[in-house]
Amino acid sequence: MIGLERILQRQLDAIGRIAREIDDPAEALAAMVRGHLTFTLESGDRLAAWKEEFRNLPPEDAWRFRRMQRLYVEEWVNIVTRVRTDLSDGQARAAVHAIMAFLQTAAARRSGLPPEEVAEVLGNMALAALSGPHSSDAVLT
Repeated sequence: MIGLERILQRQLDAIGRIAREIDDPAEALAAMVRGHLTFTLESGDRLAAWKEEFRNLPPEDAWRFRRMQRLYVEEWVNIVTRVRTDLSDGQARAAVHAIMAFLQTAAARRSGLPPEEVAEVLGNMALAALSGPHSSDAVLT
């Protein structure tokens, strides 16, 4: 699981950089969606295996991985609440978890589309959902 830990830390570092370096929350959110999709599309087959292995981890390793996951979600929630000031922290957290599940599940399915098209379709849908019903400019570029 050391490989998984390294990969999760890389994802956590990347999302932290986005949150620190991109001032515009809508741009940061788009970058986060792109990064998450890239990771999911590149690691899709391994994600399923990791989920199975996770169930068998010693408690201290499982705690460490869960903590990394929580920190990752926190970065998303911080950006989403800046984009969607109408959402409470709990609502933003629920939306983030839903979008992550959507992206991971949908990206794992074979649609026949090339990965770039899958990323564009799923990314635009995720941004539309997270940006709210009145945002027409939420487009993954």
